[in-house]
Amino acid sequence: MNENAAPLPGHPRRVAKRFLVIFLAAMALLAGVAITHYYVVMRAEWVKREASELFNLDLGKKAIADELKNVVSDLMFLARHNEMFELRGMFEVGDPKLRHILSHQFLIFIAQKTKYDQIRLLDQSGMEIIRVNYNNGNPTIVADDQLQNKAQRPYFTKTWALARGESYIFPLDLDIKHGQIEKPAKPVIRFGAPVFDPSGRKNGIVLLNYFGEKLIRDFKVAAANISDHIVLLNSDGYWLGNPNPDDEWGFMHNNDNVFAKTHPDAWQRIQADDSGQFYNQEGMFTFTTIYPLLHATGNRRSAGQDGSPVTDKGDYWKAVSHVPSGLLTNTPYNFFRQNLLLYSTMLALLAIASLLFARASVGQMQAAKQVKLERRFRSSLEEKVEERTRELKDTLAEKDRVVQQLIQAEKMAAIGTMAAGIGHEINNPLYAILGMAEAIRDEKDVSRFHGYGRDIVTHSKHIAEIVRNLSGYVHPVEEHALEPVDVNEKLSEAVSMVRRSLLNDYVEIKENLMPVPGIKAKPEEVQQAFFNIIRNGVQAIRGKGTLEITSRQEDDRVSIRFRDTGVGIPEEHLGKILDPFFTTKGPDEGEGLGLFVVQQIVNKYAGTISFESQKGKGTVCTVEFPVGEKIERSDRNEAEDPSHR
Repeated sequence: MNENAAPLPGHPRRVAKRFLVIFLAAMALLAGVAITHYYVVMRAEWVKREASELFNLDLGKKAIADELKNVVSDLMFLARHNEMFELRGMFEVGDPKLRHILSHQFLIFIAQKTKYDQIRLLDQSGMEIIRVNYNNGNPTIVADDQLQNKAQRPYFTKTWALARGESYIFPLDLDIKHGQIEKPAKPVIRFGAPVFDPSGRKNGIVLLNYFGEKLIRDFKVAAANISDHIVLLNSDGYWLGNPNPDDEWGFMHNNDNVFAKTHPDAWQRIQADDSGQFYNQEGMFTFTTIYPLLHATGNRRSAGQDGSPVTDKGDYWKAVSHVPSGLLTNTPYNFFRQNLLLYSTMLALLAIASLLFARASVGQMQAAKQVKLERRFRSSLEEKVEERTRELKDTLAEKDRVVQQLIQAEKMAAIGTMAAGIGHEINNPLYAILGMAEAIRDEKDVSRFHGYGRDIVTHSKHIAEIVRNLSGYVHPVEEHALEPVDVNEKLSEAVSMVRRSLLNDYVEIKENLMPVPGIKAKPEEVQQAFFNIIRNGVQAIRGKGTLEITSRQEDDRVSIRFRDTGVGIPEEHLGKILDPFFTTKGPDEGEGLGLFVVQQIVNKYAGTISFESQKGKGTVCTVEFPVGEKIERSDRNEAEDPSHR
């Protein structure tokens, strides 16, 4: 080498500078991944909250419907039970013996049920024949001189218009005695049904005054998970049930404290539909409509003056939950505090990879400069060839060393070319680790933690193996020997990885695996290839679909077939799908390196990969490997052939 050529200065400084550039770019990419992860988690929490609000609201609605059915069942029992008596004598001549028997039956009934304030029997003129009061747990039969005529009350006229087997439910309000709201407030719903004698003649009506507080309490208990922000409204928007009792029963106190006043925009949407869920500037609203008559009897039937049926909405209630905007978002601080370990690990791996890339890049630059110096030196040697023969020999030896440096520099350049693929291989197990870590956080079944932990360790070892292999490529070491690989086992493990990392419940993965001989390979690389193919197949399915995996032996080869019912690949793209960075997916679904990595792995083990596809009908991917014995014979032949050395 030219003794006058100065050594290239600042090599460590160049490595540090290049490392800083690469590492900052990698940190920016990791920041993008973290932000995307944050929004995915936040959206998942929103979806979970939406489902919870809908489910609990439905539980509350069902509790009301079930209770109303029970009350109507009691009402119809009383009406039909009375038909078994010869009531004509009691209604027409006031048979005291018959009335005494029926009064005591009502007394026993109200004492046993404990949910009715009154049971009344009225004749066709509207006059009370029997009235039994619950009387705060001490049931009594009202004396004859206190019975009243209720002919002008709506509950008599509307109930009288009904046919046999029909019932009427009156609005929920507060009980009034002597023109004043009873204190403490007593919510009441009146249920009415006509009474007929055995000959089919309508003789009167039976009325139940039901304690409405029980219905509201059952509603809140059923929706206990959201009881702090769920309300029950009547059709005018007044509160029947509210976490703040001061807002209830405004229509009974002649005030304008209604839901529409505090939430005008939301009330318009709630009134327009029977049920739904929406967001506005006030937060998330979930609502459903309860039709008492419909849920209790199965029809929306009221009665006109002539007794003809009229179908309409009638009286109805709205059950509404409201989650304020401030409770809908998870702060970035809480998210990153929960995921600190994960992103710290990823940052450390990126630092190692960036350092390796920086060393390789600077080494290539150093080698190029050495070549330039060598060329200059060679031109000088040609002028002094005869005078400096010995120096020429030394220079030839130096030339051989520089050539070896160039070969190593080319290897460094190859690492730079493989950088994206290596990053892609690291991302896959990292995302799988992320998915399983989140699954552990939400998993209730402790018995499944062992499986998740084992898979996380496996993927972590895979990442370590990638970094170790990359380091080994910079400093050549002896390659590990291949080992027998169970194809069906790696297929099942890849399916498990896909199911846990993609969390797609709409795609059914069918495994039709026949016994096949093993192949010689690195197990983690075979599993990575299968994972990439299965993941591509699942991502190609929009909505529901099937991915079928078949394995079998064909002569001296193992054939694995992946058939999906996805969108298919256009004919003009079939020849490009194995090219690096070619993709038809969106910008957030991949970099186009998945199938390129698969091809490299398959080719490495003397295998083949092919595709058949029709747009809109799905894709078939076939991978074939020679069996393990064939690979071993091929390796021995190459070792014995000098041309392969």
